[in-house]
Amino acid sequence: MPTSSDPQHLDRRVYLLLLDDQDRLMLCGGCCSGWTVPQALLTPGTDFRDGAAHYLAERFRITKPRFGSVYGVRETQGFNCWEHDRHTISHVLIVRISSEESDSVQIISPTHTRWGLAELESRRREISPEGLVLLVSGYAEGWLPDGPISLH
Repeated sequence: MPTSSDPQHLDRRVYLLLLDDQDRLMLCGGCCSGWTVPQALLTPGTDFRDGAAHYLAERFRITKPRFGSVYGVRETQGFNCWEHDRHTISHVLIVRISSEESDSVQIISPTHTRWGLAELESRRREISPEGLVLLVSGYAEGWLPDGPISLH
């Protein structure tokens, strides 16, 4: 079975919670049969924040991402996969974006939309991966501590 020290057998992903000045989360509804957040598959050895910054610059022209102080970490084995059928290490990073950057993302990618906290909480079961709404709510409302949060 692969382990964290066996990078050739890992699926390394970063999920990006793009949260604008009005605490609206950017969601994509055009690529997966439901709502999700932007994500990037990382190559072995790539730092999660560096990979996220590269993806944001390339995909959405966000060149100076402001990462939140809270981030989620999830590591799976084959027997308890979160979303994929292989050993996965995922980081869920909150990225604060301006209203202008948020508007720009919608222009660049019309399949993206923004939901505020009330809509996120009422429609949380439509959003994958599971648990993202709780992380966004805790961050925006200030009740999550800084640092890594285990997502099990």
